[in-house]
Amino acid sequence: MQTPFSNFPHPDNFGRILGYEVKSFDREQREAMVRLPTRDDHVSPSGKIHGGVISALLDYSCGVATCTTLGDGELCSTVEIKVNYFRPVNLGEVLEATARVVFRGKKLCGLTALLHRAGDPEPVAMASATFNIIRSEGPTKGGGTA
Repeated sequence: MQTPFSNFPHPDNFGRILGYEVKSFDREQREAMVRLPTRDDHVSPSGKIHGGVISALLDYSCGVATCTTLGDGELCSTVEIKVNYFRPVNLGEVLEATARVVFRGKKLCGLTALLHRAGDPEPVAMASATFNIIRSEGPTKGGGTA
């Protein structure tokens, strides 16, 4: 089975560092779910999970969902992302981001994502994003993030 990052020439070090776990990757539904158990190094000076961690999680989940649409030799990168923060997140809570592709053209992919505490139906944040679809130029070129 192909993984979300099979087309990418570089390992996903950023996701590993922050602790993201891809829980589902559905090419047919064009969606992905990413989980993040929050840790002490995710906490802002306010004592809540940093908005940058939440934004990065939503961006990452949209990248994984974009990967459900990629063909051989295609990569993706973020063009823009808008995040709405609804509720604060506390240390120790497990976050789940579900991202869905709403549009896939030749060069752009539009997505929405909702972020929930595990088991809670009310979202803590949401995002809309646009990703660029890039044709890879080989294993040493290309780039892009997911």
